[in-house]
Amino acid sequence: MSQPMPPENINSHILTVLSLPLLDKLPQLELLFDRCTVRQIEEIYPLIVHSIFGINGNSLGWGLRITTMENASHYFNRLQHFLGVNGIWMHVCHRLLNETTKFDIDINLLPRKFISMLQAGPMFYSDLINIDPLKHQVSTLSLNAFDFYMFHFVLYALQPLHTINPIAMQIHNERAKTIYQFLAAEYLDNFLPQYPDARIEPSNFSTSVKAPQQLPAQSLQPQRQLRYLKLPSSYRNGNGETGSAAGGGNTSPQSADGNGAASRAYAWRSESVLHFFVDIWLRYDIESEHHLPSSDFVRGVRTLVKQIHFFANAARMDHSPLCALRKLSLTMVKARIYAFLCSLIDRWPLDSSLSVVLELWLSYIQPWRYTLGSNNRTLGIYYEPPITNQFDGFIIDNLIVYTHIFMQLLPRFERLDYSVYRNAFMLHRLAKTFSQQDLVERLQRFERLHSGNAYGFDSPQRQVNMLNKSHNSSYNAQWNPLVSSNIPKLFSEQMHAQIQSFLYVISMARNSVLTNNISALRKEILERQRSEGYLKNIFKKFIGEETQDELTLRDLNRIPEVLRHCIDAFCRTFNVDPGTLSMHETLPVEPSPPASPSLQNFSFFDSNNCLDTSKLTPHQMSLNASNMQPTVDPALLPIKSNEIRPLVRLLHLISEAINDRYGRRIEAFYEREDFYGKLSRQVLYAPMTEKWFEKSDGNVDIYEKQLPPRISLRPLGSIPSLCMMAFALCFGHLWFGVASVGLLLLCVVFFIYCMLLALLS
Repeated sequence: MSQPMPPENINSHILTVLSLPLLDKLPQLELLFDRCTVRQIEEIYPLIVHSIFGINGNSLGWGLRITTMENASHYFNRLQHFLGVNGIWMHVCHRLLNETTKFDIDINLLPRKFISMLQAGPMFYSDLINIDPLKHQVSTLSLNAFDFYMFHFVLYALQPLHTINPIAMQIHNERAKTIYQFLAAEYLDNFLPQYPDARIEPSNFSTSVKAPQQLPAQSLQPQRQLRYLKLPSSYRNGNGETGSAAGGGNTSPQSADGNGAASRAYAWRSESVLHFFVDIWLRYDIESEHHLPSSDFVRGVRTLVKQIHFFANAARMDHSPLCALRKLSLTMVKARIYAFLCSLIDRWPLDSSLSVVLELWLSYIQPWRYTLGSNNRTLGIYYEPPITNQFDGFIIDNLIVYTHIFMQLLPRFERLDYSVYRNAFMLHRLAKTFSQQDLVERLQRFERLHSGNAYGFDSPQRQVNMLNKSHNSSYNAQWNPLVSSNIPKLFSEQMHAQIQSFLYVISMARNSVLTNNISALRKEILERQRSEGYLKNIFKKFIGEETQDELTLRDLNRIPEVLRHCIDAFCRTFNVDPGTLSMHETLPVEPSPPASPSLQNFSFFDSNNCLDTSKLTPHQMSLNASNMQPTVDPALLPIKSNEIRPLVRLLHLISEAINDRYGRRIEAFYEREDFYGKLSRQVLYAPMTEKWFEKSDGNVDIYEKQLPPRISLRPLGSIPSLCMMAFALCFGHLWFGVASVGLLLLCVVFFIYCMLLALLS
């Protein structure tokens, strides 16, 4: 049994522990929790939470948003063990749960939109807010231990780490999954379970934490009630910007339940998690913030949306106290998601990272993909869940999210460079989603039903009632006042012409990739292979080494087929005749003024700085923008399927250590003009300029870094290389009785091969 910590030493000791490196800090905290009383843990609890999330100190905190399995697997595993739902920290949070232990958060430290929501007085936060008696305004939030930690966890995602830390900037430009994203998904899956019979962990804690209370919707009626429109609670202030998802529109069926106290005692953690994530994340002030949210934040919001779909879709099968919260959850998201997506799309830079915003939108508008039945893949890997009648009400209520967001994205897709495979794949995702026949038929029908009284209904609400009766839908759809005849229709004649013009642009881009990009790149690769010689090409093919140009060519070869599928899908969706896409005369094209010869060959990479870019046409600028491609060090390319992941990482660390220590000597050998210089140039990586893109306030900036000659042992991590070495060892063992002799012979052969290449060069 551990000895209890003396009370007078606890404060100084915790500061010492929190200053330790992470791998030393975690075991010391575990020991501290065992030795401290509950009262002592209460004293140090806020200090630990502030340390985790970098409050009033290092903004990185414990590095949750820069730690991935790829860059620090040991840190990742230790943090997962400590902070997971069944980890030591979560059990500490639940040890402190009681009616009296509260931790305050100053209201001035919270996001501006969240403060405005609190001032509106949502019912969920009624027992959490403290009012300043002098100013008669909310001054602090008093939260229990679980809510205090979870509140800070959600706020941590809003910090713009990608603008202040190079590691975070690199991670957020890739698709690596940080420990923060992993924990967010784990928390959401645990506290908002998709299965009705799932048990929320930890389950052994005191239930008398939050007093049972009724959570009725706050009365937020417009000043003038329209005659025929029954407004859903989430839109009763006209634009969805109410005390909103948190309290306004949050009718809790628990209040009508005689077991309200028992229900809230079971469901209050899920209630807190749902409100904190939705109220804080979906209120990110994209218009006012100087920096855009990072890509990992948008991916986190997508994880939230997917989990809420799972959570809400199980409401019909759930008879537990969580049933009421399941029915409420999707309404909370609906109140905020449209404004959030519009603001995000308006400011997001026009590059391949737009895919994270696209995937967020596609996840929200396809709830049928996140049901218990959709998890069954026995029908095949490409199983597409059907769009049943139960989702008709969702489509009606969110019709503007389908149609208007599509129309908002279309001009941005027109400006993308489709010689980049990721851009073509984005278009394919959009086309595939809207080519679902069941979805297209519903969108067309619901747009007609929402267009007024032209179809024999005396009110819009009666249209919805008739629709519900005709489809036997259990979803009680409400008339959405945002969907009116004033908003352009997705299946109108105007949109048909715009889609036709857009498909003509896609068709031209496809032809350009087929006739120009692929043939030009193939010619460059062939010329380089001729200059390198036959022996070097055979060796590269044997060890499976691919250059960046060969990887690019492989992607380019896939682009025409992807774009063809996109064109076919859009033609089916919007009833466009594919034959008209080859007729330039049928499409409205703005005449462009003739450009001078000097401007026709203009490039942003020219050395002459006297040219006036204002004289360029938009078409010329888009062509120059398409020439700006990132250039990555071949040693840092993503690990391929024919490479051993841990070995490649180890070889990279060894190569970096050699380059750091002997960099000057390596560079001197590479620049020599004698035979040793020629030999070095066959073995070492050539100097290059590394280029990459970073986005800040909606703009994309290009950065460069000069790389000197360097050694890279990465080819030794490929499976063909290891097979060759294994064969050499077997050969040495069978013929000479010593396996190492075979490996030595292989090194000699490789050295002779490099000498021949050096002599021929």
